[in-house]
Amino acid sequence: MTSKFLFTISVAITLLFLTTSAQIFAKDEVKGYEIELQIKGAKDTVCYLAYHYGKKILVQDTFNIDSKGRVFMKGETPLQGGIYIVIVPGNGFFEFLANGEENHFSLATDTTNYIMHMQVKGSKENKWFNQYQRFLKPRQDSLRHWGKLKQSAESEDSLLLLDQQLEKVNQEISDFRKEALVKQKGSFYAKLFATMNEPQVPDSLQQASKKQARFQYFRQHFWDEVDFSDERFIRTPILHNKIDSYLDKLHIQIPDSLNKAADLVIDKAKQNDKVFKYVLTLITSKYEQSKIMGHDAIFVHLADRYYLTGKADWMEEKSMKKIRERVMRLKPNLIGKKAPEISLPDSTGKKHSLYAIDADFTIVYFWSYSCGHCKKSLPGYKKIYDTYKDKGVQYYSVCTKPERAKWLKYLDTYKLDWLNVYDPDGRSPFRMLYDIHSTPTVYLLDKDKKILAKRVGPKQLENILTHYMNEDKKKD
Repeated sequence: MTSKFLFTISVAITLLFLTTSAQIFAKDEVKGYEIELQIKGAKDTVCYLAYHYGKKILVQDTFNIDSKGRVFMKGETPLQGGIYIVIVPGNGFFEFLANGEENHFSLATDTTNYIMHMQVKGSKENKWFNQYQRFLKPRQDSLRHWGKLKQSAESEDSLLLLDQQLEKVNQEISDFRKEALVKQKGSFYAKLFATMNEPQVPDSLQQASKKQARFQYFRQHFWDEVDFSDERFIRTPILHNKIDSYLDKLHIQIPDSLNKAADLVIDKAKQNDKVFKYVLTLITSKYEQSKIMGHDAIFVHLADRYYLTGKADWMEEKSMKKIRERVMRLKPNLIGKKAPEISLPDSTGKKHSLYAIDADFTIVYFWSYSCGHCKKSLPGYKKIYDTYKDKGVQYYSVCTKPERAKWLKYLDTYKLDWLNVYDPDGRSPFRMLYDIHSTPTVYLLDKDKKILAKRVGPKQLENILTHYMNEDKKKD
């Protein structure tokens, strides 16, 4: 496992600075920040001052580049700490550090290669940062080179040799960072490396037989060197990437495991109010938008634990209302829960209860006669019915539109001989109970009407269905 950190962005951009900051500003009179830039190769245009916010890049301000390539960036308050970006339209961009303390410095470079041509005055941390960028660039090129060769390698000897080359380069980078942690201890620059660090597993756990113990140690010590009280990490990609790695790579992707992992990270973030807000919002958004089936349960857990209890006190009532409504729609139909009961009439007016269906598996199929995607996917769902209807699988097919004539015509046209029901009076709460906001929407239930899967297409539905059928055979 290797950490990835966007210290450099491989786009040609260069900046050249004008004069020393001491010549331009009187530091003792300036309360905010003043950064003097000179960008050789850029003139009579604008540039943008932006910063990392997790995986986003947000623009903070716009400044003019004069006819001599000079830029004077200034603000009435100090720059909040983080990794900042100077963007020159048409000429790429480069990064520098703001540590919250060094607010008056100069940078000079040019658009041909602004990492290698960078000159820094008035900022120790940016001198170190540029030294690291200069050190890192050729090694990143080497990693890409050896990695590309490895993809096409055929013999085991070649793979071994390439792995050794990759390991050598990675070790060089690791050694550089370790040295910086000692030499520049206490600086924001050094804390960046500390945060990127991964736990070093003790030699006593290196035996092949102790694989699980190594993994547990690695996961338990993953956050040892991360300072959650330092809000500067909000304005870098590092903390975001670290959280993603922890949740995505070190835990089984099921709600029980991820709920505990998310709570652990969020609890650590409580050391700083701004970090807490950032981390909670990040993780909540991650699982609210997740395309992985069942992850909506994690969003519900986070909403129940932090938002609906008032711990997210920065939320406006309008936003809180949306969260409450979303939780209300999701809670009844989470995977593992018993599906909500519904009872709807067929074409003769006879009502059919979902719970009354006696089958090993029930597929609840919500669709509409006016839905183009329903028509496109219907052959796949019908094939599943024809294949498994004599093997303990039944459909409970709900038309979400009320017009009887159009419904009956559709049933006749497509020969849908499974159980078909609809809601002629619009009185059933099925839309809320099953979170129907588009069609088709499909749920797979077991014999006890517990939800096994939801919102799946025909191919995925058949794969999941056959999996559970095979599991039942093993039990028998």
